[in-house]
Amino acid sequence: MLAMLGLAASVEEVGVEVAATASFVVAYASMRILMTGLFLRVRRHVPASLRPFVVLYAAGNALGAAVWLSSLLVPQPGRYTVWAAGLFVELLGPILAVRTLSNPRVSFHPHHIPERYGLFTIIVLGESVLAVAVGTTDTNWEPSAVLTAAFGFVVAACVWWLYFDHVGSSGIGLGPRPAFYWGYGHFAVYAGIAAFGVGTQLAIEAAAAATAGGGYDLGARLVLAGGLALYLAGIAFVDRVNEGAVGDRAVLARLATAALLIILAILGAPLPPPAFVALVTLVLLALTVLESLYEDPVSLGRR
Repeated sequence: MLAMLGLAASVEEVGVEVAATASFVVAYASMRILMTGLFLRVRRHVPASLRPFVVLYAAGNALGAAVWLSSLLVPQPGRYTVWAAGLFVELLGPILAVRTLSNPRVSFHPHHIPERYGLFTIIVLGESVLAVAVGTTDTNWEPSAVLTAAFGFVVAACVWWLYFDHVGSSGIGLGPRPAFYWGYGHFAVYAGIAAFGVGTQLAIEAAAAATAGGGYDLGARLVLAGGLALYLAGIAFVDRVNEGAVGDRAVLARLATAALLIILAILGAPLPPPAFVALVTLVLLALTVLESLYEDPVSLGRR
């Protein structure tokens, strides 16, 4: 937890202040080193058949920490490539560890994992809602900014509804490979929700600035619409793992909506921020209504 506090305290100045960047790296590496120690401690208490599994988890964390610390010797922007390599090592570790098990199901609880993922989805979405609130208060309640924030909140509700009513977890029980696809597919889900939160805040600020002649550029539109597109692609992929059907109607509808959002971002230059966010809201509402009408909600047993 202390390492995570270090990450949170330094993340805002990463890439700007040398000390903050170093603190970010050291905090992250410290977290991985602590995880390594915990796994090595566990090795003493598990049967011999499980020790390769535990050792590979420890090795993945240790090697990942070493890669992250080595990034301090690399100037920017090459440092970010080293970070990506460190993350790759950490993501590869569990995959290799599971391959040592005769029964991969012993490595996780099939009902506990979806609950954890769902809670983390709520946390990330909550941060997005917080961004809406912060963006609104920073504009002194400019009417166009408040309207944009209201649309953003409706989109957040759609994001919540689509995930918790229409994304299942049956893929976890299909075997190790689908389980990893299901779990790692959530990186796109979380990244998309986080980007949506940032994009909404940028739209709110742009709406307030528009009264003073400020603009709303393609980058800001892509953060919002592109974040939602990434989220929709993520849940489409996760449900593809669950259902195993390429032509599934919900999957195709989500991918088509994601493509439409990207097109809106590219062609939305003439639109003021409230109008652009309103269009995005209508698109997400239409998809949510469509899935609610034509798809059975995910049962509580599958969440």
